[in-house]
Amino acid sequence: MHSSITMKVTLRAYLLFTATCSSARAFYNPHSPSSPSTFLNMSTTSPSTNLSQAKQLISKAISIGAPAYNAGDINKCATVYQDTAKEITSLGIPSALQSELLAEIDNNETSNDNAKAWALRRIFDSIVDYTLPLTPSPEPTIPSVTLEPFTQTQLPNEPLGVMDNVMGGISRGSWISKANTFFGETSLANNGGFASLRWRFPQKQNWSYAKGIYIKGLRHSKPMEHTFRIILKDDNCERVRLANYKVVFANPDQVQDQPLLIPFTEFDQMEQMGNSLVGSPSFNPMVVTEIGIMAIKPTVVGEFQLEFEEWGLYV
Repeated sequence: MHSSITMKVTLRAYLLFTATCSSARAFYNPHSPSSPSTFLNMSTTSPSTNLSQAKQLISKAISIGAPAYNAGDINKCATVYQDTAKEITSLGIPSALQSELLAEIDNNETSNDNAKAWALRRIFDSIVDYTLPLTPSPEPTIPSVTLEPFTQTQLPNEPLGVMDNVMGGISRGSWISKANTFFGETSLANNGGFASLRWRFPQKQNWSYAKGIYIKGLRHSKPMEHTFRIILKDDNCERVRLANYKVVFANPDQVQDQPLLIPFTEFDQMEQMGNSLVGSPSFNPMVVTEIGIMAIKPTVVGEFQLEFEEWGLYV
């Protein structure tokens, strides 16, 4: 009896969270006169109109469904979520999210309203957390740039594998250096869901002369579904435990004749375990300490493979 009460309270608290709520933490700058709780304004990149509309619908649905659930009207909560899910599917959101949402809408095995509310809320969270990836341009409209591939002296051949087993997960990932191939399998077991590779530089790198990172000849599994992350760490990250910068990328159209360009300006928000450190400084290319690649839920669940011809800096 006691455990069922605990589960009910937990679910109510969970459903009360707004769709736009994030576990943001303040970044403390010891050289700033501001207190640790002071948040600085950070610029963000707006998502596509369709995805933005979907997130707005989810926020509205939760603002109605959560109070109804807490008042004991679980049927109303589930109904609002179901109706919202149907409305979102007409917007044309990314295929991975769309297919999951459609599957739950058509799922007649969900036993009751409580289970339906849970299932839809988990999918809503995936949509809210989804970031549109940077992709190679399918048209030859990329401005003239100079590509400087990473050298063996600049980038060690064998990266360090950082998997979700640090949190009890069982995901795995491996690297074939001669083929520039990252492959493995992510698993949701034990609240896991990511695999990554990290290249630590023996000496801090000064990349301030470059505009960003390029990836040439990018190919990966499930092009319309899988997205990956490029990871960077600078000197500031070394002073904040488990902090780094990430940018989402993919090649859904399998473009091969144009490189993917990832400007340093996209690395504008430091993260810690997936949570944005609000008020943190943008990435500093003058003191780079690490680069990495990550496969992570919700877009990559199960087997994956990513490969490319070369990568490096573009000027």
